Amino acid sequence: MKTPDLDQLRESFKTELFDNILPYWPRMRTTHSFLPALDDANQPLPDIKLGVIMVSRLLWTYSRAYHLYGNPEYIELANHAKHVLLNKFEDKANGGFYWTVEDSGLPYETKKQCYAQAFCIYAFSEHYRASGEKDSLDQAYKLFHLINEKAWDPKTGGYLETFTADWIPLEKMRLGVDDLDAPKTMNNHLHIIEAFANLQLIDPNPEVKECCRQTLRIIADRIILPDTPRFGLFYDYDWKLIDPVVSPGHDIEGSWLLYESAEIVGDADLVEEFKKIALDMAELVLDTGIDPKDNGVYDEFHNENPQSDTKCWWPQAEGVVGFFNAYELSGDKRFLEAATVIWDYIQEVFIERDNGEWIWGVEKNGNRINKEKAGPWKSSYHNSRACFEIISRIEKLSVR
Repeated sequence: MKTPDLDQLRESFKTELFDNILPYWPRMRTTHSFLPALDDANQPLPDIKLGVIMVSRLLWTYSRAYHLYGNPEYIELANHAKHVLLNKFEDKANGGFYWTVEDSGLPYETKKQCYAQAFCIYAFSEHYRASGEKDSLDQAYKLFHLINEKAWDPKTGGYLETFTADWIPLEKMRLGVDDLDAPKTMNNHLHIIEAFANLQLIDPNPEVKECCRQTLRIIADRIILPDTPRFGLFYDYDWKLIDPVVSPGHDIEGSWLLYESAEIVGDADLVEEFKKIALDMAELVLDTGIDPKDNGVYDEFHNENPQSDTKCWWPQAEGVVGFFNAYELSGDKRFLEAATVIWDYIQEVFIERDNGEWIWGVEKNGNRINKEKAGPWKSSYHNSRACFEIISRIEKLSVR
């Protein structure tokens, strides 16, 4: 394969970000809230509740976009998302943010997912960086202290997954309908370190730094499998693996997020440790997590059936960033080529230039999966972040 032209690659990501992704999401806005979900034709879907994940990811996306590019329309939408989180989702009595709310604004699912609190930390800290509004930073710290008080397991370490509104651990701790019931998960810890590291980057603090270090150690010592450089996904209270499912998307996403978090902590030994992890994970995903027929990143699978029946939008976005990160760390052009061919696959299959945004995914035969274009689990986070990352990384390489 011919070595990709980085300037052309950067421009294609700029076009996607500014002409497709960022202009799409304002259509979700209502006077006092957001539409809960849109179908493939951008029509409202009935019987779906507004979810905290979508709204917090909108807050993060448009705060980040404003910080990077200064368009006042971006911070205006971010401010609206902040207002919705604080006025509809925040539990003023018990702390934290509900999972879903009714159209009226009343709580619907009042459970507290630690994962969701992490995304709110990620979003509020980014809003503080973009706007300078101190109360956003205060919100991030309030959640930081809350989940360390309520969700940390003092017996065997790590953060528990799911709680009642008043922070009693639930017997059933399933995050999504396709997830296993597990009190400790990779996904929860990956997004906790993402949130803590962002807070530490934006407002350096010794306590946050130590929690970053602690969470990185939990991930390295408990969640990354001892015999292969990939994540275990679902664990019991004592860190016994519940199911040996493989997730190439999470592996390649984690490869770059963990390395970035180690850099933010600033410990040379941690940086070196997670550099090796990043490259080992990227190598394994390159070998076992990519469909050779179309260069797409597989969804989850088990080793006895080493490919999935579907490919979703988000592992493709994370694949681009994770492989580009591995190229930066190693200079190995195989990783750059992998990032580029996945981006080609995204442009061919996932991006909707007429209706906007990206489709949910495709089946094994290439047929489109008819799920929401926007909704509780599909927001602006993975694909906008891929654009932010690749644009900024190529610009830094150009400066060097």
